[in-house]
Order: sequence, then structure tokens, then C-alpha cells
Amino acid sequence: MARYSYLILLHSLFLASCAQVGVITGGEKDVFAPKPIEGKVTPPNASVNFTGNEIVIPFDEYFTLSSPSTSIQIVPPHATINAVAKGKTLTLSWEETLRENTTYAIYLNNTVKDLAEKNDSIMQYVFSTGNSLDSTNYDASVVDAYTNAPIQEVVVALYDPSTGGLVNFAQTDRAGIAQLTYLRPGTYSIIAFKDENNDLNPQATEEVGFLRDSIISIDSSGRLSEPIRLFAPKTAPEILSAKFEAPASFIIETNVNIENPTISINETIIDPENYVEIEQMKLRVFVDPMLINSGKIALTTNSFSDTASFRVLDAQKRGLIRVTSSQASNIFAPSQPFAFMVNDLILSVDTNLIRLRNSEDSTLVPAQISFSKNELTFNTKRGSTRQLRLEIDANAITTKNGGSAPYNGTVTLNSDKKYGVLSIDVSSYSTPIILQVIKGTSVLLEKPITPSADRILIPELEAGDYVFKIIRDENENGTWDTGNLETRTLPEQIDQYSKPTTVRANWEIEVELIPIDLKP
Repeated sequence: MARYSYLILLHSLFLASCAQVGVITGGEKDVFAPKPIEGKVTPPNASVNFTGNEIVIPFDEYFTLSSPSTSIQIVPPHATINAVAKGKTLTLSWEETLRENTTYAIYLNNTVKDLAEKNDSIMQYVFSTGNSLDSTNYDASVVDAYTNAPIQEVVVALYDPSTGGLVNFAQTDRAGIAQLTYLRPGTYSIIAFKDENNDLNPQATEEVGFLRDSIISIDSSGRLSEPIRLFAPKTAPEILSAKFEAPASFIIETNVNIENPTISINETIIDPENYVEIEQMKLRVFVDPMLINSGKIALTTNSFSDTASFRVLDAQKRGLIRVTSSQASNIFAPSQPFAFMVNDLILSVDTNLIRLRNSEDSTLVPAQISFSKNELTFNTKRGSTRQLRLEIDANAITTKNGGSAPYNGTVTLNSDKKYGVLSIDVSSYSTPIILQVIKGTSVLLEKPITPSADRILIPELEAGDYVFKIIRDENENGTWDTGNLETRTLPEQIDQYSKPTTVRANWEIEVELIPIDLKP
């Protein structure tokens, strides 16, 4: 087998563009949103020596207000804003006396919507009770903690670390950049979150991101040196769905790995011989269709217990006993079992009704046929690439609920020369990691790796381009873990190697994965 090698370095990409939060003009975010008539705003935006308690903002069209008591914020929060809409004019007022020599910003957080399309935008009005405005600007980027992709429409907020009061906020643009403006130099706590209810406070159910050291010092205009990684809070383990599939099985899907399951239906425990794992989070359970109409499925695993309700009509129980390939493409690599699946538990197989032929000359190909649960396996000579024709007559397979429908199709048994091999050097990592090998948008392989491993061989890869992810598995549980705001736990770091590595058939490719923070 031919071989060549090259080296890949992890790199980060920082993007910049215009912020979506701007001055009172409403910006360019949504051309259909109502826009203030800038020259008629009283007092004008960015006024200094402000002494009043009212702002009048005419708009270019009629509008309606959306939750003004919660979506309008003044920062620092030294007053409660009252909003009155009359015609095309919005009046903002307050009763409190504002502090001297202070820059204030009033945010309309998707407050103003047009009457027809309900389009809205974030708007900002700034003024100072002193003779100058705070003028420091600061940018922060937000990326998805798992994909490292920039995320738009995320609130990045600064708070006073001593009081917890909101000081400033902005929303990220399409490049994931939030531009915080009109700041006073100082020390702040920073957090990013998807503000689903427009209250400018991160909720337990909202996606959130923060830094390991959440306190930042802003001395002058600049940018946060690292992106804030946004993550969804960890949800409680549960059954996501329990779908009946004719003639006699349920497909149970959960949001965590299913380990050592115990399943009961209407308080009757199902024999584990009737379970078949489809994926780590998906299980097929074969049942007696005569005994199920409605009720509850209970699942207990090492980590959780949950129930799901079901109702199955008699018409839903009628269906063919189908035979399908275990490989959607009908192509089997040397290490993959030459196996077919049946949608019911197999009781017996009549091998006289099953034939395996050479596709070129239709001669019979010897094969040993065996079965286990719902899987039918063919053991035949493997070596060079071969294309075969599989013929299964009706009723060749007897299951608990009848005989199988006929099957006729072509399968390919590939030789190892059809595939390339990746030899991946992971010696730069001295802690447990999880390697992901990705082709297109699919994760083809996910492999936990101990610090003692220097090089990992990945065989039987189809020709094409591959990229890699390394999950730094801090708790050594073999899976990526999200963060926790309450305990200030960050999501596990992911190193993204986005430069494609090209794999060719019958070649071994050597790759070295070196993250930037570990590069000598």
C-alpha cells in the first residue's frame, strides 16, 4: 500500500463585521422594521448635559409595542421606563432622578414592531447627564461550543461585578460579533446568552456562554481575546420517542446512551432477548402485537428511568415482514458482516429458498447462513471485490408474526484495496481525548483515546476528503459534555481541524494533529 504524510495545525478564525445594535436609527438589520426619523428625535441621540425625563421618537410608519415593560431597558438601571405609543410616535419617560455625569443607554429590545409583518429590531438611544459621553467600544465574538461556528442574535451583556447590575449589552451579527459601545473603562463580568424572553437575564433553559474567568478589564477600545463558547444547558435524561413499527416492535429513542436497559410494557417486563440496539441512543423492542393497544412503556437504565405513553391501532399492526440490508448502500467492507435485517424476530430460515449468485454469470456462490434475533448473516469467501445477487423467496424466513416478503438485490463485497487508511498521530495530546473522523456532515467514527496512544490507525475509509475533531475528554466518560452556568463549568473544549485530508484507495495517509495551544 502506498503512503504519504503531512501535518495539520489547529487554527482559529476571528471574523468581524458591523454590529446589529446601533444608534437610534435602528441600523440595517431589518429594512422592513419601523425606523425612527433621526432628525426629529427629541432630544437628539447622543445628547450631553441631559436634564429631562422624556424622549420623543417619531417613526416612519405605524407600529405596535411588544412587552415594553420587559423589552425596554435603561442601563445603568437607575430608572423604570414608561412607553406610550400614539400614532407613529413613541414617548419614553421616567419619574426617577438620574445620576450626574453618567452615560445612559436605553435599549428597545425588539420592542417596536410594524403592524403588518411584525418585523422588529434592537434600537439604542444614548445620552449623558454630564458634558461628555463614555466612548470606549469593545467587541466580543460568540461561537457554538460544539461546532465552533459563529452564532448570530446572541446577547452579550456586561454586568457590574459588585452589584450584578446590567451595565451594557449588544447582540451578535451574522459573523458572531457583538459590538459593545459607549462604555466607561472598568472591570465587568461578561456573559452571552440566547435571550428567548427578551428580559436581558440568562435563564436556566436558555443557551449560555461565559469565560473561565468571567471578569474582564476594559481599559480602552478593543476586542475580547477569545470567543465565548455558547452551549445548551444539559437536559434531564428522557425518552424522546417510542414509535410503533409494524408488525410488532417499538423504536425507543432517548437523549443519552442506553446502558443496561430494563423495559416493561404495561408493567410486564420484556425479555432482554427481545431488545436490539440500533444506535447508542436508540433501541428496538419486539413485542406481542396481540397484547398491546395502549398504555405505557417504562425504560430503566444505569443513568435514568422514564416512561412514554402509546396507542396502537389494529390497522397499524398490519405490515409485511421485510428484509433489508444492514448497509444502506448494499456495499460491505471486509470487516463488516455480510448481514441483512428483518423487522421481526426470526424463528427459522429455509436455506433452500435463499440463493446467492455471481452477478457476472449467475453461478451459485456457496454461503453459510445463520441468524440471531432479527439479523440474517451470510458467511462466504471474502477477498477480492465481488458483486453478488441475493435472492430470497417469499416465506424463506419465518418470524413470530408470519413469513417474510421476497427480496432480490445486488450486493458488493469489497476488498481492502478499495479503501484507504489513516494513520493519525495524536501524541501532542497528553490527556484523554475523543477523536472524530468526519466526511461531509457525517461523523463516521468516534473513538476515545487514552494518553498512552501515540498513533491511531483508521482502516477501510472510502476515497474522499476527511476532517477531524478532538474532544478534550476532561472527565474521561467517552462523550462530549456541555457546560453548567450554576457551577460555572465550561463545556469540554473541541479542537477543530477543518483543513481536509484526502484519502485515496489503497493508500495509507499519515496525519499529525497539533493544536495551536500545544504547539512548541
